[in-house]
Amino acid sequence: MLIREVKGLEDNPYPPLLKSDGTYSAEVQLCIDAAAQMEKDGVRAIAMCCGFFSLIQPVVAEHVGIPIMTSPLMMIPIIHQLLRSHESVLVVTAAARLLSNDFFQAVGADLNDRVTMVGLDNSACFNAMCMGGNKQSFEYEELRDDVLAAIAEGRARDPNIGAILLECTTLPAFAAELREATKLPVFDFVAFVEWMHRAVVPKQHSGYI
Repeated sequence: MLIREVKGLEDNPYPPLLKSDGTYSAEVQLCIDAAAQMEKDGVRAIAMCCGFFSLIQPVVAEHVGIPIMTSPLMMIPIIHQLLRSHESVLVVTAAARLLSNDFFQAVGADLNDRVTMVGLDNSACFNAMCMGGNKQSFEYEELRDDVLAAIAEGRARDPNIGAILLECTTLPAFAAELREATKLPVFDFVAFVEWMHRAVVPKQHSGYI
């Protein structure tokens, strides 16, 4: 596994992706260049570190010849097919105020189609470490309880929630407890990476399967 910092990238790309002269914004180009270099270095697949990178999924995918996963939001169309037609996906995000429909539509989803969103916008614990905060750690139980409270609020708004998707890559550590508390399937960044990893490093079988 190779972890690479995209030097010079201070924030994920936001619309518009193109400048007035038709070239990509600086943020988009930095991501394209980093992905292309990782491919040259022999990497078999790439996962980016924040769900908000979904916006550039189709762009970066066109510039590399290996699988790339920019965001757990990419799972939404698949999750929908696992559920009954009236059930929706509850997306837990770092900042609901910022996650517009642009980020969903870039990966074949739609915020207005069987998706309910809740955010950690008001979580003091989360925002002290993320979203501009400078703390290096958080109290596990405090953040877990904030996530559970956000999920409860979303389920109160939408009684047809059939699954939970943790958009934020900080949250997979809570997946097991969220599953136990809600009895709903919980999808997250780590599960998606493991799925993609199996595609490029298939398990070797012998004898009976």
